[in-house]
Amino acid sequence: MVARLCALLAGLLLLAAGVAFGQEHTSVERRLTELLKNEYGRTGVYVKLEGVPAHLKQAARIRSVRLHKVPDINGKGLAIVEAEAEDGLVRASYVPFKVFETRALFYTKRAMTRGSPIGIEDVDSKDSSVSHSELIYPKDLEALLGKVLKKDVAAGTVLTNTILDSPQVIRKGEMVTIVGESKLLSVRTKGKAEQAGRVGDRIRVRNISSGREVFGTVTEGRVITVDF
Repeated sequence: MVARLCALLAGLLLLAAGVAFGQEHTSVERRLTELLKNEYGRTGVYVKLEGVPAHLKQAARIRSVRLHKVPDINGKGLAIVEAEAEDGLVRASYVPFKVFETRALFYTKRAMTRGSPIGIEDVDSKDSSVSHSELIYPKDLEALLGKVLKKDVAAGTVLTNTILDSPQVIRKGEMVTIVGESKLLSVRTKGKAEQAGRVGDRIRVRNISSGREVFGTVTEGRVITVDF
């Protein structure tokens, strides 16, 4: 009977310690979340600890939480947590964490082939928790529409910027308008594209009048801007 009572008491103590640590664990995650929101302007995010040192699990009270390493592209960061033990000793520990964000992800409603443009009828969205950089996913529907696929995809594929590309607006050999700009002057002339290009690409173009070949930046459909 005594042995059973001792075992029951030990179990209750462990359970109480686990509940206390769970509360402190949640407190650290909450503080880190608020820190990211307030100091770095991160909204719609929450934090999960990835690994907690053994001595920190036995701590009686969390004294402070500081950000040591800003989350990287995969959402992984590092915090410094100061905790006070039952004997009053305060110890600082490095604690890894991961940031998750709730955001709308866009996915294909049907199978699509490489080179297909994305239209509003091709996609749907759902709110999901993600830990990757926001740069991986299109920011909104407007940023997605008009892009083309780099590969074939099945229905239900989540669309990321890694499988999307801007459409080509100029084909090789196509007649274009060359716009030469300086601070005081703007000149337009006809040209022939020597390379295909998307908006923002720098390509070779031949001036029809002079026969001279120059490099310019594709700024819009069939317009290439050069500096002089």
